[in-house]
Amino acid sequence: MYFWKCWRDSRTHYILRLIAVFVLCLLVTIIIAKVEGLTGAKKGSAGLVLRTWSVATEGVLGICASLFTLFTALTLGASGVGEEFKERTADFLLTQPRRRRYWIWTGWSVGVCELAVMVFLAVGATFGTLTYLTGYVYTWRLLAATLPLIVGGVAVYGLTYLMTVVAGNGRQGLSYGMGILLINLLLPFAVYYYSKVNFPSVLGFMLDGCKWVTSATEAFPIGGLVVWTVIALVFPVAAQLVLERAEV
Repeated sequence: MYFWKCWRDSRTHYILRLIAVFVLCLLVTIIIAKVEGLTGAKKGSAGLVLRTWSVATEGVLGICASLFTLFTALTLGASGVGEEFKERTADFLLTQPRRRRYWIWTGWSVGVCELAVMVFLAVGATFGTLTYLTGYVYTWRLLAATLPLIVGGVAVYGLTYLMTVVAGNGRQGLSYGMGILLINLLLPFAVYYYSKVNFPSVLGFMLDGCKWVTSATEAFPIGGLVVWTVIALVFPVAAQLVLERAEV
């Protein structure tokens, strides 16, 4: 099955990334707790606990885990169906008795599952570490941060996946995806500087979902969740259209 081929091709690097993101979230959460002055003797301080959960959620998940997820999404997307053209296996795959959409959606699904597991691990490591260090669960909202992190990651993954199919080359697809992502990350600063308008960025959306966790005033970015979910689904659909028209 193509699903297992995709998994075998990516599993070694993917497992190493899982270990890396777990260690990253664990260590950075501990460092933040120490910087904030959290010790066993101060576990009962409500203000200290709130500040630690807030800073850790935004710093560990909103920044560290988000950037790690976006980087992983880029590399996973670059190993999609488009890479089969470079490896000269596309002729074999696309002449099999299956519709071309099967190869697109199967390969895409593998990456989505891998990103989802990574995000759950990052959130779980942060949640568990904070609970242990502070002595209790301050808020269960932290678990809901998985949604914006997964959706943001899948959007970038789908972008690179599409670029790889268009270019017929994983390295070129990765370059195109990185370039577009970099523009999306930097453009909001330029737009706000000149027009004071908040231009949406995928990292900003992921960070907003993490800020909501401990905020009494921030609203969950449901609008952004819908928009980025639609964007995340548009890319594999476009990749399917491109592949169905490709001459093999």
